[in-house]
Amino acid sequence: MWAKLALKLFSREFRRGELTVISAAIALAVLTVLTLSMVTERIAQSIAQKSSAFIAADRVLGSNHVIDTSYIAKAEQQNLKTAQMLYFDTMLFANDEMQFSSVKAASSGYPLKGQLKVKSSLNGETEVASGGPTLGNVWLSESVFYSLNIDIGDVVELGAALFNVEKVIVEEPDAPFNVFSSSRRVLININDVEKTEVIQPGSRVFYRQLYAGDESDINSFYDWLKPQLKENQQWYGVKDRQSPISNSLNRAESFLLLAGLLGIILAAVAIAVSAKRYCERQYDPVAMMKTLGSSRAMIRKIYLTHLLMVCLMAVTVGLLIGYGLQEIATHYLAKSMGTTLPMAGFKPWLVAISTGVICAVMFSIKPLFDLFDIPPLRVLRRNLGDKLAVSRLHLAMSAFTVFLLMWLFSNNIKITLILFASTLTLIGVLFLVSKVIFGGGRKLGLKPGNSWSLAIASIQKRANVNAVQLISFSLAIKLLLFLVVLKNDMIADWQSQLPDDAPNAFLVNITQNELEPINTYLAQKNIQVSEFYPTIRGRVNAVNGELVAREVSLQDNEKKDEEARAGIGRELNLTWLETPPAQNEIVQGQWFNENTLAEASIEESMLERLDVELGDTLTFLIGAQSFDAKITSVRKVNWATLKPNFFIILSPDVLKDFPATYISSVRIEPDQKRDFSQLLRSYPTVTAIDVGNFVKQIQSTIEQVSLAIGFVLTIVVLCGALVLISQVQASLGERMQEIVILRTLGAKSRLIKNATLYEFLLLGGLAGLVAAFFSDIALLIVQQQLFDLAGKLHPHIWIIGPVAGGVFVAGLGYFMIARTLKQNTQGLVRALG
Repeated sequence: MWAKLALKLFSREFRRGELTVISAAIALAVLTVLTLSMVTERIAQSIAQKSSAFIAADRVLGSNHVIDTSYIAKAEQQNLKTAQMLYFDTMLFANDEMQFSSVKAASSGYPLKGQLKVKSSLNGETEVASGGPTLGNVWLSESVFYSLNIDIGDVVELGAALFNVEKVIVEEPDAPFNVFSSSRRVLININDVEKTEVIQPGSRVFYRQLYAGDESDINSFYDWLKPQLKENQQWYGVKDRQSPISNSLNRAESFLLLAGLLGIILAAVAIAVSAKRYCERQYDPVAMMKTLGSSRAMIRKIYLTHLLMVCLMAVTVGLLIGYGLQEIATHYLAKSMGTTLPMAGFKPWLVAISTGVICAVMFSIKPLFDLFDIPPLRVLRRNLGDKLAVSRLHLAMSAFTVFLLMWLFSNNIKITLILFASTLTLIGVLFLVSKVIFGGGRKLGLKPGNSWSLAIASIQKRANVNAVQLISFSLAIKLLLFLVVLKNDMIADWQSQLPDDAPNAFLVNITQNELEPINTYLAQKNIQVSEFYPTIRGRVNAVNGELVAREVSLQDNEKKDEEARAGIGRELNLTWLETPPAQNEIVQGQWFNENTLAEASIEESMLERLDVELGDTLTFLIGAQSFDAKITSVRKVNWATLKPNFFIILSPDVLKDFPATYISSVRIEPDQKRDFSQLLRSYPTVTAIDVGNFVKQIQSTIEQVSLAIGFVLTIVVLCGALVLISQVQASLGERMQEIVILRTLGAKSRLIKNATLYEFLLLGGLAGLVAAFFSDIALLIVQQQLFDLAGKLHPHIWIIGPVAGGVFVAGLGYFMIARTLKQNTQGLVRALG
């Protein structure tokens, strides 16, 4: 019997709209989580796969000593592709000429990701190599040909072995993005290393093992590998390296994660409002059922059945729509990117289902328990049970639920705590502001019979309800403004780092004598060139007179001095400048002045690494010469720019007597390549580093992320609209009563329509103004703390917020009650009954 009654009541309430909004809110929460999770996971995998070309693999194991070959065998057992490499620097000889070069020896599987591009002659066409050099052959970068005055087919001497010059290296996928690294690149077969006899005990050699395959197989292999890794071995992927591409990927993932969290907050607010309103609407039916003899157990079964049916239906619909949306979205994104997006795993499904169930249960359970406690006497005294409408326990449970959902979705406690705490603060401040504004509004002198007067009177009458609506509207608008502005700022920041005329090559190893003629030549050929930076290699040897720990070799059984102070372990590229570089910001201390003597400016991460502070003295060692410099400023460096950056910059007086070479970035247009090649032929000791492909890859990444962000914003806007719908739906019954009373008193339809429109306009405008204020403050904090952007205020959203809020809320609110306004008085009375 109770089941039949439950189904009948469910059908009736669903037609009335209360359960519709709850179901829609739960479904939207589910589809939001599923869609965002699947789209972002597939986009992230696609970007990561493309970006893996920068390390020629999905993961790399690096070491300063020989790596156990059993790792390769184990990886191949787990369906991973593998390759081996080693690097060393040595002299290359040919035609009585010699050149210090960087040698890479690779196995036949190299590269696992990306493309190795070569030419068969210096003036030939670029082609993609199907593999590396065969035994006895060597591939050289173009600058080596000029330095040694050789051509294809000549013989070069590397150690004790002779090699035939076979190809010109045009592009290596894993060429180091370090403008100080040598571009005198030499590629040989790894099986030829032994016959060169170059590697001897004590030689400085770097070993790499490359791995590529499914993420699950890689993670499984790493679980086996991790306990065996030595102290000086490093396992990394593309996002683990400090580079523009890794920074862009991490920042993009943070934004998509943030957008998903905000979407969940909006959907959760809609569910909470709708569930509470639904239970309040059931107070009278429950009281009537109790009067007619229904037991508490029977009522509990009826409404818990309603909850179960709503949950199952909404979760199912949310999953179906969410999957369809992500298929449409990923198809469009894949077409725009010109690629195929990999499939997502099971995690998005599990998180989406969990979100739907948690939302349905946690936001409904307390209002339902209150509903079961409604006394039968409410049929005579309609105010009995109204005190249950506001419950601190319900608020606490709702807050805990939102926190749990955010944590479940993000799996990042730091971001979750920041957003959760800021949202609670916003709600508290908004509630106080709304009380002050609505309370102060009662003193306004307004004429009766005026639409504006009626609108403000309506706002005053529902002060508590409107306070909740203001909070909901402001929260929705604030989050939307927040995401839109953050997206624009983030992409603008990327594009400012990589404008259309960004440098695509670097000139390194320029001597003082070559500086002026090279600069003149570039100017004559209209080749865009940036500032020339002097550089010299040096080591931080001591801090305040205390020696720092030096790098040790475990291969030679050296012991690390645990008592020594933390150091760098390698030489740094030092420079001296009179003014700070444009991409640097002084965050502590002051830059050098005319009277500066022996001072240093240090980058902030290096400050932490050396555990030093302003006023400390660093001792540098260049060759056999030692000198001191006092730290007088700390810089924040934008490492994402394609310009030379330095950890430590010294005052000009310190290094003026040391011989230095210079570095600069240049922009080479396609029609200037011949002129640039002529420059390299004229100055064979100058090294050119081409980063054009790197620029293209970063720009491609930005475009892909921008598409994904646009889709995410669309979902969040839908969540914001649902919050507004749920709020208007919650007050629909009361508005119907007011319309009946006003019509009975003789009010014209035009007066009522205008008053309703003005009421929503005022609420939306006020919500937009408050949202703009808090959005700007939140942006200032989040940009600096989470996205490493230069925080700034956005005056334009102070205008956009109120205007957009007023129009959006007024339009959507008026649309929601337009049907009610069109009904005649008799129909409204019947509907209320």
